[in-house]
Amino acid sequence: MFLQNISKFISNYRYEQATVESLTTVKAALLDFFGVTYRGINEEAPKIALNTIEEIFSTKFDSNLKASVIGRTIKTDILSAAFVNSVAAHVLELDDGHRGAQIHLGAIIFPTALAISEAYNLSGKEFLEGVIVGYEVGILLGQIVNPEHRNKGFHTTGTIGTFVAGVVASKLLKLDEKQTLNALGLCGTQAAGLLESDHGGSMGKVLHAGKASYNGILSAFLARNGFTGSGTIFEGDEGFLKAMVLENTDYDLKNFSFENVLKDIGKVRVRDIYFKKYPFCRHLHSSIDTALKLKASIGDEYDHIENVAVKTYSVAAEHNNYHPKNLEELKQSLPYAVAIALVVGEVSVDDINQLIEYGLLDNYSTVDKVNTIKNLASGMIIVADDKLNELYPSKRPSNVIIKLDKDFRNGLFQNITFLPKGDFENPLQLRELIDKFKSLNPTYDIRNLTVIDSIEDYSMNYVVRKLNE
Repeated sequence: MFLQNISKFISNYRYEQATVESLTTVKAALLDFFGVTYRGINEEAPKIALNTIEEIFSTKFDSNLKASVIGRTIKTDILSAAFVNSVAAHVLELDDGHRGAQIHLGAIIFPTALAISEAYNLSGKEFLEGVIVGYEVGILLGQIVNPEHRNKGFHTTGTIGTFVAGVVASKLLKLDEKQTLNALGLCGTQAAGLLESDHGGSMGKVLHAGKASYNGILSAFLARNGFTGSGTIFEGDEGFLKAMVLENTDYDLKNFSFENVLKDIGKVRVRDIYFKKYPFCRHLHSSIDTALKLKASIGDEYDHIENVAVKTYSVAAEHNNYHPKNLEELKQSLPYAVAIALVVGEVSVDDINQLIEYGLLDNYSTVDKVNTIKNLASGMIIVADDKLNELYPSKRPSNVIIKLDKDFRNGLFQNITFLPKGDFENPLQLRELIDKFKSLNPTYDIRNLTVIDSIEDYSMNYVVRKLNE
């Protein structure tokens, strides 16, 4: 059984097997996650989630197992803390991910790992073990199922993310191989998340992250107490692959070989995750990077742009919402992302909020810059280019072309980006991640972050307390 081999890897993995590269990457990912989540807890969706949890569980029996809500002084039960922190981690569209696996991993892994590690006061080394196996297995599973899984309308962060949370929880709860297999079987039957929540401009997308962590932890605790799950939930005749991935329902799963996949278990993959620079869907980042290159040529003369065309791969081109009605839709709008980049340049969460305050999403605005963005976006031509599409998903290319008026000699400027900033091949440096952190949380004492550098030397109770000061 495929998951049995995965379970064996999870239960046998030890901190000493981690490479320096993996440890360095997950520490950077923890720093990035914490900064995004510490700020994200102030957004509307996690506030609603936290209030709802408090409403439902206000009379819940007391438990000795408590975990922190990041950015708040309160502690709650493990499930609730992981749920709220995952929502907060994903809400800004600034959390890490993996190109090939098409999944946001940090928003699932760290809330799960922090909640259990703090509640049980595990060591930093134990915490890192759970984090690394989460990234390894999550990337492995995501690459198996995608792009077909995503193309069928599933949000991998919610679906495979449930398995990921189960992996992390199983490792940190020290489940044996049989218990871990049961936990993953229970994860598979709860795996859910539809991309319509994303494109529909709702908060459902961030719910996927919260529920993935919640269901993964629940599965591990159930399995520890003897609750059984299907060991063939992934590859079985009515399992995950056949129901949610494969196009041909007559496909013989016995011919679906996992041998090459299983050979890769435990090999360094963590370094391949990407970090996000802009608070927009990752599929828009290559277009934003390209637009920023063009802005460097024209400066603030954006009023001279007559029209804009974007040639990109199909999945990115599908983000063609010309009239976003709320913040969730804005983060998925390719026309607006490119127009904002051409007019404003790089934008922070605060800049986006200010543009919205100035009428970016309204029918009318008195701010010239906002109206220019709207006009550029409404007239933008977006094309799914066949040649660029052939490069996806190994690359995420975007070619942006702007035509300028006669004052610029009717000039035609264009540029192309194949991999957005933040991917392993085009990385964000540690100082840039720290700058991102400070931009999101200007009043936070970043000296507290030094605990991450030597996290192995501390208990996770101390680490969480120090980070959350």
